[in-house]
Amino acid sequence: MGWKASLIIIENVDGITDEKSILKAIGKSEYQFEKETVLVDCINPNDNSITIGFYNGNIIISDDYQITTHSLEQTTKLELSKEEKRITELFPKSEIITVACHSSMNYHGYSLINNGEKKRIKIISAETPIIEFGERIEEEIEIYKNSYQKNGINYWKDDYDDEDLTEDQLMEDFTFGVAKRRLGVLIDHSEGEELFENVAFKKYLPSKSQITESEEVKPNKWIKYVIYLIIFLIFRYLSKMIFK
Repeated sequence: MGWKASLIIIENVDGITDEKSILKAIGKSEYQFEKETVLVDCINPNDNSITIGFYNGNIIISDDYQITTHSLEQTTKLELSKEEKRITELFPKSEIITVACHSSMNYHGYSLINNGEKKRIKIISAETPIIEFGERIEEEIEIYKNSYQKNGINYWKDDYDDEDLTEDQLMEDFTFGVAKRRLGVLIDHSEGEELFENVAFKKYLPSKSQITESEEVKPNKWIKYVIYLIIFLIFRYLSKMIFK
């Protein structure tokens, strides 16, 4: 199975169930409830939705790469993104795990925040070298135990054909292994079937008025360019007439 997934998993220390406050914390307070769904259908929605569920004492947010991109690719060292700062204000004593992966690029990334401080972040893909800050967490350490190094690079032996596997090829092991730290189950194994297929999630989308406004802006933008082009062509024509 190919994966494209991005999740924020928050230890629900204070038992928060107000999804509006969660949406506000991630900068999506204008989003409106669309429908109930399950994780298998919302883990890669590709529609700019935010989906929220509760499982094993955690809040799970499937964000369609809207927040995790800022939290992982666009952060500097162990600094919090603006979204993470707002989340930690609402959950100051929680452990927060962010994970993302994309099979087509062998990309995976994850971070860990504890008590408002980012402790660990790692990003790697087939096309980019590993970027990591902070000490490895125990879930990573277990995976690295089976690795060996050649020329300073980590490799693993494939269980099936004894070939060398690079770190980016262990995308699922790292992504879902780190997520299990909070969830208690591996999403991509049978033990995660209940979470993946049966736990209710609520899906939120931008309000219809926002979508309409966005669609109205696009034609106006192109009208502006057309006007500029007409003015430019008229100017060129007049210039040729004057200096003919």
